[in-house]
Amino acid sequence: MKSTTCLQYCVNGMSDRIFSFAKSKDGKALLHFCKKNFTSREVQIRELLIAYNSYFMVQAAMQLKGMPKTPMSVIKFMTSEEFTRLNDELVKTVEGNLTMLLSCLSSKQKRKLDELFQ
Repeated sequence: MKSTTCLQYCVNGMSDRIFSFAKSKDGKALLHFCKKNFTSREVQIRELLIAYNSYFMVQAAMQLKGMPKTPMSVIKFMTSEEFTRLNDELVKTVEGNLTMLLSCLSSKQKRKLDELFQ
């Protein structure tokens, strides 16, 4: 089994998948939350990237653990110490590497990302 660092995981997510996620029901709710609760565009984008990566990290971790995909299982996992450690690492990685992560996007993708918050 190949091991991926948190930074590699985040870099791999810097693609058009962000925009596909943004069009989903969960993505739309997340965008609304970021627009409503954060005034700075940089903070909105940072929080979107943290939540976007966390969303898929939870799914992957639960799948690796063989947990069913039920709302109660998600709640149980997200209240675990394991989730806290994973999420802390994810937040630290995105906050410490935001400029580099954004540099993984093309100019067109950066404009699209900015337009999500218009």
